[in-house]
Amino acid sequence: MQADLSVKSIDDIDYEELLKNGKSVFLFDFDNTISVWKSRTIPENVKKIFQYLKSNNAQIFIITNGKQREMNENIGVPIIWRSLKPLTFKVKRNIGRHIKDKDKVVVIGDQMFTDILFGKFLKVYTIKVEPIDTSKEFISTRFLRVIEKIFNVKQN
Repeated sequence: MQADLSVKSIDDIDYEELLKNGKSVFLFDFDNTISVWKSRTIPENVKKIFQYLKSNNAQIFIITNGKQREMNENIGVPIIWRSLKPLTFKVKRNIGRHIKDKDKVVVIGDQMFTDILFGKFLKVYTIKVEPIDTSKEFISTRFLRVIEKIFNVKQN
């Protein structure tokens, strides 16, 4: 299993190209993809990306396995908390009508066995980013990252 594209961060994604290729629904992971783990804020660079996508009529959703938390501001992007990735049923139940046309959907995340596998189960385009900061993650997430590294070595 591999992502369709791997980049260092969400800033390295060519959103203009994705939009030109008909992508219009963007499902972003939260923790370690758009912000540090357990953050309550959205960084300025991410807000700019969201504004750019919205100005081009794209739909944006944050899909996270994290617990619900009070955000410091309303960014106008729906968040599905405790989404149970890589399983798809909760996301389909919440935003199913937005992800029916698989050719328009992009999943962006930092974990192979949650985010990218979720995207593969949905049969959509996937982009893997490097995690922002792995120093304060759950032990289970750290374990999966070790497995992910082993898995990547065997693929190369």
